[in-house]
Amino acid sequence: MNLVWHRADLRLHDHPALDAALRAGPVLGLVVLDPNILQNTTLRRRAWFYRNVTALRQAYARRGGVLLVRAGLPWEVVSRVVAELGVQQVYAVRNSTPYARFRDAKVEQALGRAVRWLPGQYILEPGTLRKPDGSPYTVFTPFSKRWWAALEPTLLEAPQRFLPLNLPPGYELGSIPQEQSDVPLPPAGEEAALGRLEAFVQAKLPAYHQTRDGLAGEGVSRLSYYFTLGVLSPRLAAQRALRRGGEGAQKWVNELCWRDFSGDLLYHRPGMLTQAFDPRWEALPWNDDAELFEAWLSGQTGIPVVDAGMRELRATGFLSNRARMVVAQFAVKLALLPWPKCERAFRDLLLDGDNASNLQGWHWAGGLGVDAAPYFRVFNLVAQAEAHDPGGAWLRRWVPESGGRPQPYRRPWLDLEQARRRYLAAAEKVAKQKRS
Repeated sequence: MNLVWHRADLRLHDHPALDAALRAGPVLGLVVLDPNILQNTTLRRRAWFYRNVTALRQAYARRGGVLLVRAGLPWEVVSRVVAELGVQQVYAVRNSTPYARFRDAKVEQALGRAVRWLPGQYILEPGTLRKPDGSPYTVFTPFSKRWWAALEPTLLEAPQRFLPLNLPPGYELGSIPQEQSDVPLPPAGEEAALGRLEAFVQAKLPAYHQTRDGLAGEGVSRLSYYFTLGVLSPRLAAQRALRRGGEGAQKWVNELCWRDFSGDLLYHRPGMLTQAFDPRWEALPWNDDAELFEAWLSGQTGIPVVDAGMRELRATGFLSNRARMVVAQFAVKLALLPWPKCERAFRDLLLDGDNASNLQGWHWAGGLGVDAAPYFRVFNLVAQAEAHDPGGAWLRRWVPESGGRPQPYRRPWLDLEQARRRYLAAAEKVAKQKRS
């Protein structure tokens, strides 16, 4: 018997670890409810995770398979299951965040043998692409050129049937907690994800390059919920989009390239969790104002485009990419709020809050050194609303007191022009420092 330990890969289709394990013999699936993750996240994110674990168990059962669920520290749980059932080999899709690498090393130490790690979380695994001199990429454009040249997705089919297992009589399969989310959740499971992928490819992908920047997010795929938990294979999604073809497909698959770039950055720079990509930017005059932070987080700054974004996020767990950049720029460049505090609070509200992607987005929007993003690029927040919410329908929905107008609807927490000048003056001093 072989064990497939599912983490951020809650699917059966295009699953290299599952495929390898099935080739070696009967397979048992396992999900570990890790307190280091689940006790440090939000209700909405736990509820979404549990629903997708439930869907994965059902997918196993429909094919005659079994998915165990155990709560506890992974290095204790995995080694205990292996000992109880005489598991021959443990297979898993490789994860690359700092905690995942710590966790997985502890699991191998507890087992006293190696786990078979396989790709599957990304299209190209973090650490795969390097510059000619062997160093990692820090700028997206050269990374993307290598990425596109290497892009040859080879997909794996989901198993039709699992081989029967000889589990001990009465062996407990484990229960999956059910928590009521504080926001509406999308349909869970890979069948729902595949259906939504197909609907997006047919209806919205052709015009994606023209509609992707709308603040309301009406032209985007909303598949990030599924990518974050690995419910949908990014390789399959890329292949399906490219087969549809067109400029929209190229632009959308390039977003999957950005996702891989984000994973690669965090893999090589784990310090991004708490420190600016370019450490010089830690010298900005950060303003740890609790009242201003709360006004930003609750959507009460008086600036319509910022408040609409944060209110939508709190109410739905989703926000368009354009709106994410807007609220991050306000927090980092104009309010000078401590960026790690803002990034973590923002991620906790997201249903699709992937560590690497969210960190990269905040570092980029905040001008903290990722991808040579120009520090001096400061959004005009009124102009952003005018350009990407023409007519003001999105503003009226989330900030009705604004009347759909992009100008401040009451006295704002910050004078935007004064805040912009303050930031630029401070940033210019930082930029002149020698980069270490």
